[in-house]
Amino acid sequence: MSAVRDAVNKLQSDQLEWDKKVKRNEEDLNSRSSKLSEAEKNRKQQVVEFEQEKEKFEAAKRKLCCDQRNFDYQMSQREKRLKQRRDDLEAAQTQATSFFESDQVIQIHVGTHTFKTFCKTLRRFPESTLAQSANAIPLTKSDHPHTMFIDRDGLHFNFILNYLRSSMDEGQILDIVIRKYNLDTIADILVEASYYNLKQLVKILNWAKLRHDCVHETAYLISNGLFVSRDSSCITTKELPPGDVLDLGMLNFTGRRFEHVQFQHSTSFQGSVLKGAVFSKCKFEAVVDFIDTDLREAKFDDCEFLRPILLPGANTKDAVLPDNVRDYLEQL
Repeated sequence: MSAVRDAVNKLQSDQLEWDKKVKRNEEDLNSRSSKLSEAEKNRKQQVVEFEQEKEKFEAAKRKLCCDQRNFDYQMSQREKRLKQRRDDLEAAQTQATSFFESDQVIQIHVGTHTFKTFCKTLRRFPESTLAQSANAIPLTKSDHPHTMFIDRDGLHFNFILNYLRSSMDEGQILDIVIRKYNLDTIADILVEASYYNLKQLVKILNWAKLRHDCVHETAYLISNGLFVSRDSSCITTKELPPGDVLDLGMLNFTGRRFEHVQFQHSTSFQGSVLKGAVFSKCKFEAVVDFIDTDLREAKFDDCEFLRPILLPGANTKDAVLPDNVRDYLEQL
């Protein structure tokens, strides 16, 4: 009996222990179930919040796309307006330039003389005073030409105007000046060209003065103080003020004979053509500049050199240059 009671007591103890375990397991299960429910509730809340954020994002995206389309449309419209404005401006400029360059006529009173020309003619050389005066003319279209008064003698203004109209090169203009005008007239025109700041014409007229025939083409005026006779092919000099330089640059002296010439004044042949020129038995009492000249086949035999001659850049191929010439070569 004792063994049975012990077995029953043990069984009851085990049952109690089992019941406790079952209860603990139930409590744990209930706790986990509660946590799981809470987690599921949180998950659902997060899903709701995510969907709400997603909807906000989609709404923002749709708004951004709409704003982008509006911006692109506005930019395209702005570009169209700018292009139209550019086209209008270019058309206006083209029209104004056409009018400005070719249509506008000006009437010029020079002293007691009256002339008519286009404004574009006066603007041919922008640095000239005539171009500056023409630029000051208002851009207007009228049946009556704009007028300008110049307080100068208008005797030679027709030459000035024809020069501005001309498309001839310098050599052609130079030939016309030498053939058509005497030395006094060239000097008068030179004064007017200087006044109007026509630098190219001033240079041409100075060349014309240097190359003008003096007396029925029997003498060739090269510069102040120097004459070369075409008949005798000799050269003579006149007195020059102390310190003056005889400028014979940029001229053609091909085959010219200069025998026995006394160069008593500083002289510059710079840039001239002296091919085959003869300087035999010349006396160089002053510095003579042959820089950048063409001295091919030139002769300098039996010369007397009291001062040096300058030959940098000169072409001396086949030239006769004695030692006494080479000894006086100097570099600038």
